[in-house]
Amino acid sequence: MHSLLGERLLLAILSLIYIFNPVAAQDGSITIPLNSSITYDNREIYGGFITMNGISRVTINFVDVNKNLTFIVFQAHSHINNISLYTSDKTQGEKNATGTNVGLVSSVNPINTFIVSNSNNNITVRVYISVHGYFKMDPIPGGCNMEYPIPVTPFLNVMTYSDYIFVDAAPPSVDPGCLNTLQANMSFYMMYLPEMNFYADVYFDGIRKMMSLKNIMKYGYRIPKSSWPETRRMLSAYPGTGAIYTVVATRVDNASLYSVYVPSYSYGCNDINDDGCEMIDDWLSQLLCATLMFVGVFICFFGHRFFKTEMFFAGFFTGVIITYILIALITVVDKPALLAAASISGVFFGGIWWLFWWLYGIPVLSVLLPSLNLGFLLASIFYYRLPGHQLFLELDFNFWSLFVLVVMLTALAVVSVSYAANILCCAVIGAFASVLAMDYYLGSNLKFIIINVIRRAVVPHFNKAILAPPLDWKDISMALVWVILASLGFFFQHWHNRGRPPFPPPTRLVRPSVAEPTMYGAIPNYFRRPEQQTGLGVGTPVARVQTERTSLLS
Repeated sequence: MHSLLGERLLLAILSLIYIFNPVAAQDGSITIPLNSSITYDNREIYGGFITMNGISRVTINFVDVNKNLTFIVFQAHSHINNISLYTSDKTQGEKNATGTNVGLVSSVNPINTFIVSNSNNNITVRVYISVHGYFKMDPIPGGCNMEYPIPVTPFLNVMTYSDYIFVDAAPPSVDPGCLNTLQANMSFYMMYLPEMNFYADVYFDGIRKMMSLKNIMKYGYRIPKSSWPETRRMLSAYPGTGAIYTVVATRVDNASLYSVYVPSYSYGCNDINDDGCEMIDDWLSQLLCATLMFVGVFICFFGHRFFKTEMFFAGFFTGVIITYILIALITVVDKPALLAAASISGVFFGGIWWLFWWLYGIPVLSVLLPSLNLGFLLASIFYYRLPGHQLFLELDFNFWSLFVLVVMLTALAVVSVSYAANILCCAVIGAFASVLAMDYYLGSNLKFIIINVIRRAVVPHFNKAILAPPLDWKDISMALVWVILASLGFFFQHWHNRGRPPFPPPTRLVRPSVAEPTMYGAIPNYFRRPEQQTGLGVGTPVARVQTERTSLLS
């Protein structure tokens, strides 16, 4: 009896050492006791770090298994570098999975031996291993897999593209033969990591928070359904902002019976280096971004004062967006070439709108384009922060009709007061242009207010994507800077333009007066008739001009 207690005490001490101290492994083995109690909110029996050297493997054996359990989910997580997980199942042969977030299912009678392998040469990998235990009636995560080579696939398949992310999961099973896959529900959850933070400790902290049901409900956001199958979610990509994904499977007849899939992650980009995701990867984008900051400040505080310059930039911004969308729809070109073509077209559009003011000089019509730009910005904000995922907006006709309606209503609401409307458009759009440039350098996500609309227009199937934008302290800070800049710009322009006409006269109507000839021998007003020189009618005697040399009696 005393020896048995001593062995259990020793195993408990070893498990604590494994949890709090990473184990450096070089083709070694670890024995883990599985006698810890589990709760409804937390099914984790064991969790701890191991450190694996390059080209090494660790064998994990289990002892003292809780007899109330029916199956376990063993999972291993690494940061950026792939690892492999093997097990030898006597009934189904060897199974293996490779990736950064892998897991396998094993029954407890008999229980399998797992092998974690690091195939990276000269790269030391820190791995978090975890074991979760479940009862007989709990659904088996990924038990009805029909696509992947592993019969039971409890981990997620996260595919990251430039504009969107796919999160796929195999259906859970509630019966051995998967005869009825409708007896279990799948709920997808996600949790954002701090923006532009690629540290391993932050990543592992996020992974561990999305393992237990209690923390998933506390920190996670439930991803709504779309018209994709129930086993897939499509999300808008936000490069540089990491996100942890997981799935909770529950039985239809008893929601208290559940299982949690192996969580996975994505940073919104495929090329991750030591500094994370490269946000601006070409020189033209960097140049335009730096220029946009100064142009935005100028428009925000001096746009109405330099009205013709504002007209040019209003046409320029409109032309860039329209041309970018049209070229992206027609053909596939590199991003620098697309930006260059859109910029050249923007200069052309800006010249046309400036010429429109020069020819006609109608303030209401000239302010219409800046008002439409403001309406486009407000409609983009509405789409960006739209709560949930509205299925009726997946239809392009419904979405673009509502989008155009918001744009037109905004323009009609503000254009009736042309003077104040133009100052408001300058302040809001100019401040957003400045914040947009700062947003790129700080790594926040306000730029996706416009990018998501462009994606909706040019990216196939983006109508099914869930936006779910992150809201970090950087986003809140940039939004406050935007509001403050716009307010300062609006009041400054009102003060700066006091006492001046609401709008400057158009250039075409301002004609400089021609000076009378003063050269020797020139005859002033030679071609004018006397009545034209004096402004009097025909037959009216012309009065002589009185000077200091005119006789008093003449």
